[in-house]
Amino acid sequence: MSLVKLSRQQASPWAILAIICLPVFIGALDLTIISAVLPEVIVSLDLPVKEYLDQASWAVNGYLLAYAISMTFTGRLSDIVGRRTIYLGCLLVFIAGSYLVTMYDNPTINSNIGKFYYQVLDRRPPRLEERYLYLVITGRIIQALGAGAMVPVTLALVGDLFPPHQRAKPLGIVGAVDTMGWVLGHLYGGVMVRFFGEYGDNFVDAFGKIGLTIATPSWETLFILNIPLSVLALFGAWWALRGLARPQGQGRFDILGTLFITLALIGLNLGLGASPESAGSAESFEDLQGSASHYGFYLLMGAALAFMLFLLVETRIKHPLIRLSMFRNRNLSASSAANFLVGFCLAIGLVSAPLLVNFRVKDPDSENIKHAAYITGLLLSGLTVPMAVSAVYGGWLSDRRGYRFPTSAGLTLATGGFILTGLFWETDTSYWIMALQMAVIGVGLGMTISPIGTAVINAVNEHERGVASALILILRLVGMTVAISSLTIFSLERFDSLVAQYVDPAATTLEEITKASSKANLKAAVRVINEMQFIGAGISGLGLLVSLLLRGQPESAAVMTSQEQG
Repeated sequence: MSLVKLSRQQASPWAILAIICLPVFIGALDLTIISAVLPEVIVSLDLPVKEYLDQASWAVNGYLLAYAISMTFTGRLSDIVGRRTIYLGCLLVFIAGSYLVTMYDNPTINSNIGKFYYQVLDRRPPRLEERYLYLVITGRIIQALGAGAMVPVTLALVGDLFPPHQRAKPLGIVGAVDTMGWVLGHLYGGVMVRFFGEYGDNFVDAFGKIGLTIATPSWETLFILNIPLSVLALFGAWWALRGLARPQGQGRFDILGTLFITLALIGLNLGLGASPESAGSAESFEDLQGSASHYGFYLLMGAALAFMLFLLVETRIKHPLIRLSMFRNRNLSASSAANFLVGFCLAIGLVSAPLLVNFRVKDPDSENIKHAAYITGLLLSGLTVPMAVSAVYGGWLSDRRGYRFPTSAGLTLATGGFILTGLFWETDTSYWIMALQMAVIGVGLGMTISPIGTAVINAVNEHERGVASALILILRLVGMTVAISSLTIFSLERFDSLVAQYVDPAATTLEEITKASSKANLKAAVRVINEMQFIGAGISGLGLLVSLLLRGQPESAAVMTSQEQG
């Protein structure tokens, strides 16, 4: 039964869905938008790129970490306080973060930072350019706290607005919108900054002719554009979500549990040093590990300890952040495990294309070195665009056939796609063929998004939908992070051993040795990437077995099926 009773004056559920999906798309877009323009950001702040690239990368990594952390508790908060209040609050936080990024060079803010260092910390403040960078990073983290929080609340709202037998399709739409956001972010950022560089002065002149003075558009404009769009969405959501019934969630907010799960996620991410963003732009197997910490082992031990303390707290308090007894539900536990494995498979798909392209263009016989970025984008689009489209189809199928069929069918397709890429990717395979094969994986993984999410949300009580929605998202992100870290360990060891086997011992001159080494590197890289695809096939096959544990259908779906058969 839905929490929400729509009045005659209230917008339809589908209109509400369209409004609340806009901020989800913008927040997902910002997840990857900065990676395309990070060097330009550093240069515009008058900082040396090589010296400050690691620090500036926190504008990317900090966003991803805060994005994941905010998911852990805002779902539960929306169960207690109300979806509308939390959703609008998260959107305000995102707007505030976007505004802070655009105000990085504000004299008043920087002057107050200087006073804080002198008067409170009794130390000399960082130089002005460094303060600019730190304000950009801080603004990005604040953005992420709002953006990440909106996703589980949006999923929970779908559970509130739609009856069980109609939830799969809108959940698929939310998944597609979120996927398209982070897929297009890198491309959008790069294209827009290039466009501003070529035509920015024309904009200034055009506005000048009508008596308006504007600054030359640059990377900051990307964040300025967030503000009016988000404000528009804020008023739209404020109007559309009026009259929502408050959830029946009881008890106090679990502060201690939230603290421990947050520490566990921070330790896991920093300890592994891997992220979907770092992997998506990897040029070598070493790049997969991202910005791994020298204290990785201790961070992982700390994460394990924090997670055990989290479990201890959740079993002892009256109103936990996550009621662990929920996992006794077969559909919820099977969907959670399958979702983790889907995240693992998605990471393999995301890292394979950039790696192979970059190894191929390093080959001295390659003619594609100038087109590497375009080719990588093509291949990743071959994975992610079909994934977004099939997420909607998977929702339609789930409404009619239940949870098991679209999930198992999707994972069967993904398994077949990974086998195809593992068998047929060679040093000279056409990029178009590779894109088509990756599309098979994308369609398969996309089909699982909606039925898995619907099974989890339908498995819990009305006042736990926010928690369940957060669980869906976090497990997928953790699966991706674990996959990238484990792939790094596997690929580095395997690559080195294969290169040693493939180097031509007959090469004697420097030129022959250089060419032989390059050929060996390419051949070894392709072999390792092939083996990664077979790992993906194994993991998706395991997910297929797990999906067979799903049972039942959303209410009314069984009736629809029996009518069709009759």
